[in-house]
Amino acid sequence: MMRWLDLLVLGVFTFELTDDAGRVALVLIARMLPRLFLGVVLGTLADRVNRKRFWVVSLVGLAVVAGTLGTLIALGEVVYWHLLIAVFATGVFWAAEFPVRRALLADVVPEDAIGPAVSIDWTTDSLNRMIGPALGGGLIVTVGAEGAYFLMAVVFVAAALVASTLSYTRIEVDPSNTERPLAYLVSGLRYARASRLIVGTLMVTIAFNAVFPSYQSMIPVIGKDILGADPVGVGFLSATEGLGAAIAALLIANRSTTRQYTRIYFFGTGLFLVCALGFSRSEVYALSAGLLFVAGFGFSSFATMQTSILMRASSPAMRGRMLGVLSLAIGAGPLGALQVSPLVAALGEQGALAVVILEGLAMLVAVGVIWPMMRQAWQVPSHPSGEPG
Repeated sequence: MMRWLDLLVLGVFTFELTDDAGRVALVLIARMLPRLFLGVVLGTLADRVNRKRFWVVSLVGLAVVAGTLGTLIALGEVVYWHLLIAVFATGVFWAAEFPVRRALLADVVPEDAIGPAVSIDWTTDSLNRMIGPALGGGLIVTVGAEGAYFLMAVVFVAAALVASTLSYTRIEVDPSNTERPLAYLVSGLRYARASRLIVGTLMVTIAFNAVFPSYQSMIPVIGKDILGADPVGVGFLSATEGLGAAIAALLIANRSTTRQYTRIYFFGTGLFLVCALGFSRSEVYALSAGLLFVAGFGFSSFATMQTSILMRASSPAMRGRMLGVLSLAIGAGPLGALQVSPLVAALGEQGALAVVILEGLAMLVAVGVIWPMMRQAWQVPSHPSGEPG
């Protein structure tokens, strides 16, 4: 909930502070850059250390950053570069939290339950994607951005306390494995490269994340400037997408089969991009909300299947590294958002977002041509020897 609340509050507060859509995009780039530079390293570390302790540390780190930023805003001392530093630090801790939590999830369920387990995890995420932005918009109006960040700090501390109580037995690293950390990391990249399915999955991720930071940063901008919404109205826009995502995640958890995973992933990503393109051109609030609701179905299809495919296609010993490689692919997204500021200057907010989305759609079509297994029923692999599926 706090992750989605943060994205909404950050976008609205940055736009109010700077009145510059390009700078809103830049703070979201700063938030995602750690995944580009540190994702593989943190995923590798997740295979080397106690995952539960690593997870707790990441949650405590998020609490510290939120509390610090809330204090700066409350004192009236915050400036734009403070936001950049804070969101980069937040990105580091999220880049650590993502691979370790998902690897923990895969560790504690049977192989054939990984897909439903990830879908349930994304159902909670999607429900909170509906609640978080709506709550964030209300907090900005009532207690200000500082109140929102203080709430984040409290919730992250509570989450860390709950995580610390979980019973978890560490999966020990093979004592015969004497790889140094760098070689350990490189082995993860080689493992990924050996499977066309894993590479295709990562390429869909890159296509999606070439669009998502720009799309996310433009929701508060378009909501305020084009649709005339206040912070509460902007929060409701994001909440409609969360509602669609929650419904889709429940359907996927209850009705999907493993053979359908690749098709759900590929075509769901396409659905999200098409609806996002429609949102970029809409100037009617109700139509925009409807498009975001349907986009939520595509978002959930992408998010649930992304992790499920990688976890099923990887051996247990490689899962942390594969999620680290996934973080690297996700982290490539901000590179696409670097073009937002000049595009906004040339084409306006709606035109800039439309161009970025069309680029993502072109990339997705190319993936479907080069890696056709992403469009087909999945022949579910087995990997008892540790080879990728």
